[in-house]
Amino acid sequence: MRPLHAHGFELRSKGRDDRATPLAGHDGVSRHFQLPLLQADRLYRDDIWRSFHGEMGWVSNGRPLSSLVVLVLNGGPRLADLAPLPLWLGLAAVAAAILPWRRRLLAFDSGHAWLAMLILVVQPFFLQNLSYHFDALPMALSLACAIAGIAWALDPRQHRDWQARFRWLAGGGGILASLLFYQPAANVYFVMLAFHVALSVSLRGRPDWPRHLEALAIGVAALMISKAISMWLIDGDYSVKHSQLVPLDQFPGHLVEQTWRFWHYAAMTLGTPTWWLVMTLAVVTVTGLWITAWRHRNLAGLAVMCLITISLPLGGLGFLSALADPIWRPRVMMGFGAIYAGLLFCTLHWLGRSRWRLVNNATIGWPLLVIALGTPLTLTYAYGNAQRQQALFADHVSMTLIDDLAVQPSAAPLIIDGTLPYSRTTRNAIASHPMIGELIQPYLDNGYWWGYQELYRRGLSAGFELSNDTTLQSDFESRCRRLPPLVRRAWYTLYRFEGHYVVSLEPRCHRSLTTTELPIDD
Repeated sequence: MRPLHAHGFELRSKGRDDRATPLAGHDGVSRHFQLPLLQADRLYRDDIWRSFHGEMGWVSNGRPLSSLVVLVLNGGPRLADLAPLPLWLGLAAVAAAILPWRRRLLAFDSGHAWLAMLILVVQPFFLQNLSYHFDALPMALSLACAIAGIAWALDPRQHRDWQARFRWLAGGGGILASLLFYQPAANVYFVMLAFHVALSVSLRGRPDWPRHLEALAIGVAALMISKAISMWLIDGDYSVKHSQLVPLDQFPGHLVEQTWRFWHYAAMTLGTPTWWLVMTLAVVTVTGLWITAWRHRNLAGLAVMCLITISLPLGGLGFLSALADPIWRPRVMMGFGAIYAGLLFCTLHWLGRSRWRLVNNATIGWPLLVIALGTPLTLTYAYGNAQRQQALFADHVSMTLIDDLAVQPSAAPLIIDGTLPYSRTTRNAIASHPMIGELIQPYLDNGYWWGYQELYRRGLSAGFELSNDTTLQSDFESRCRRLPPLVRRAWYTLYRFEGHYVVSLEPRCHRSLTTTELPIDD
């Protein structure tokens, strides 16, 4: 007997609103998830430049749709800080995108396993994407388009020409839009496709060849079109540097190296509970998929399952692994959320079908879901509070420094020597959640460009231009103990040295005992 979805239908649970339930579930989680981000209320990295100049700057990064949607939202090219509206709109878009994807999942599970897809939003790496005031909406839209794109590309209805065209236009449009909003989000499309193929093999012994190959072709075509557009748009040393492909002869080794580096990075930053939960889900899912697929004894299906098993670990970075020098920040690791969500969905799916009294949804499934969604929620609150405390601390130091420089007799190039320490609250949060150390970086950090931009945004005269003279900085550090300071504060000491102002945050040249200099684990 042919499965229902082959006739243009999919399984649906009875007695529930197919659309209201996912929206209500997503709304409940996102309300709690976004609250600490709203409370932090700190301009995050690129936000500093955009709030200062009121310009977008996304087109030169190969992200024209980001500029377009923000242009429409602002009603013109000059940027206004509309936070938290972009965050709200972005999360609403992701919720809407989960609706069609959930309908694709109903072919495998008509229960509550779809709730695993909420991991796409609450996974730890995605916190950085949502931390931006101006970029939260484009980045969330990139995720929403990737989710909707794979859902549309896998539309099961057949035998009608317009539906085949729909898959190419809607599915291809979704994945292409994702790439033109923010390229890393498109990895979600391919990871979800891989899980859909694996679940099809486990259910029927083989993929749905026409539908799955068509979806793969749609994704690859979108990648090629996006690359062509990006080559035309990308400008600036930073963007060009991080968009170059690795030479073909180095590709296999580079791919393995980047994949290994990603999972090592994940193990170090995710925190012990989340890391071991993901690893446990991976073992359970891979074992379950192979057991159910093996029962069908279909060699082609088993070959596909083998290929997917080998390929899934690549999904953390996805096609970014092909870049010679990819940006290594949590915000580009959106593929990890799709892996995590897929693993959790498979596990919840099997628990829902279990007939064992002690191993089912009631005993393991719901507690597992609470842990999977609750763990990142605690991280989010810790991050939001730590970000807020660090912002208050950094703002005070920055304004004091600007006041000290403003009363000097003349302007001169400025050197930041050392790094502003974390506040005590932030240090405690990092000790508990290592990921927070990746998300919060002090702006006053040696020659860190954003640190200087933050000072200029707050009113520092442009006459105190950024100096990256490392030779002069090294000479200063060797002689600073013999130099008279202009000003000594609790967190820095200001010197005049060879025509430069030097703000020393290093203990060697700034001798002031503060509580943050105590060990982090005291």
